[in-house]
Amino acid sequence: MPQQNQNRERETDRFPFWTVIVLLCCLIAWLIAAKAVLQLRDDYAQYREKALQLQAADGVFCSGVTLDGIDLGGMTRVEAEALFGGREQQQSGDFTLNVTAQGKQWRIDSEVVPLVFDYRQQLERAYLIGHSGTMERRLAEMDAAGNAGAAFTSSYVYDRGAIDNLVAIIASNVDRPARDATLDAFDPITKTFSFKKEEAGWLLDQQTLAQQILSALDSRDYGKAVQATGDSVEPAVKARDLEGHFGLVSAFTTQTTADRDRNTNISISAAALNGKVVAPGEQLSFNNSTGKRTGEKGYREAGAIAGGVLVDDTGGGVCQTSSTLFNAVVRADLEIVKRYAHSWPSSYVPKGEDATVNWPSRDFIFRNSSEYPVFLLSWYKDRMVTVEVYGKLPETWSSIDLESKTVKTIKPSNDTLYTLDESLPVGTRQAGHSKHTGYIVDTYKIYKDAEGNETGRVKLWTTEYPATQNEILYH
Repeated sequence: MPQQNQNRERETDRFPFWTVIVLLCCLIAWLIAAKAVLQLRDDYAQYREKALQLQAADGVFCSGVTLDGIDLGGMTRVEAEALFGGREQQQSGDFTLNVTAQGKQWRIDSEVVPLVFDYRQQLERAYLIGHSGTMERRLAEMDAAGNAGAAFTSSYVYDRGAIDNLVAIIASNVDRPARDATLDAFDPITKTFSFKKEEAGWLLDQQTLAQQILSALDSRDYGKAVQATGDSVEPAVKARDLEGHFGLVSAFTTQTTADRDRNTNISISAAALNGKVVAPGEQLSFNNSTGKRTGEKGYREAGAIAGGVLVDDTGGGVCQTSSTLFNAVVRADLEIVKRYAHSWPSSYVPKGEDATVNWPSRDFIFRNSSEYPVFLLSWYKDRMVTVEVYGKLPETWSSIDLESKTVKTIKPSNDTLYTLDESLPVGTRQAGHSKHTGYIVDTYKIYKDAEGNETGRVKLWTTEYPATQNEILYH
């Protein structure tokens, strides 16, 4: 028994318990190391596979990437550029629109409206899928594109300024302003007016046309016929607005003397005025209308006032025609530009209402201050000279009359005035100025209504006729 127990103790000492624990730990460590080695081998394999994927994707578009529905996967950038560059040329060539406006046509193409195809920008965006960022990002984008796709769409950008310019050109060719009815002619025989009828205008709707063109281009509806629209423009003045509003505006007649030569001069000068047309804003000169009064024109010598002295002069008496003209045009409410009074009052018109002329220094001039032409009829008959003014009938008054008031009478001296005149032959004595009473006269223009009631008055001017005493010229 004691010997057996000793053997057992020796055996226990030969195989300690902790040895088992150590062996177990070594086994676990070996298993862990083996698993780590296997994991590293798998990770390396996956890394190698992904690296090979990225390497294969370099230089080409990833699978699942499209532009305008065309699959770019596996295509190089050069190939994609060539493909879409050809499509740009084709679509640019197909780009044609026809615009019709007021029966006229315009053809619009890429030469008229430059366009830019942005496929290069879209190809750049498409190529970035799987080609930028970290490996993880690139692989994630490639997987997403392969599974769900990555679609891109190109577009054309049109030169809006070119479209606006084109529309403006079209408008300049088709826009038609409305034409108001206007006075066409005056018949001096029938003393009637004729009118040119109005015409409606047309205005292109430029904003709508530009939008129609843009819409067709954006939808790539090439070859479309675009019909331009616009609005009719009504004239402001129509013929019916003018009819009945033109006629005799004023007339004036003065009685002449029995002097045949004087009446001949009056008749010739009245005929020179007859049929004259004075446009709005234009002036009429009596001297320019008759020209110089000469014997070649048929004028005769007759009594005339020259330098305050009554003398025989070629064309004497035409001052009665100019005074008659003055009275007619002032009653037509036209502007008096230049007017001179005689040296003493005339017998055929009241004081302050005469208009003397003398070639070429003194003239009677008036301006047509109305909005329409005025027409003059002037003639001499049976010792009467008449001037009529035809045009637009007044709206605010019916007739105009003149009223002159003598504000001062100047008595001449009873003494005879002797004046040296060295132009006379030595020893000559002849009559100079004759004795005349002087006057200062205020003249007013009186506006009246259809019943003859005064509705307004305007002072025209103050006329001074100087007093003169009998004069003897000598040398």
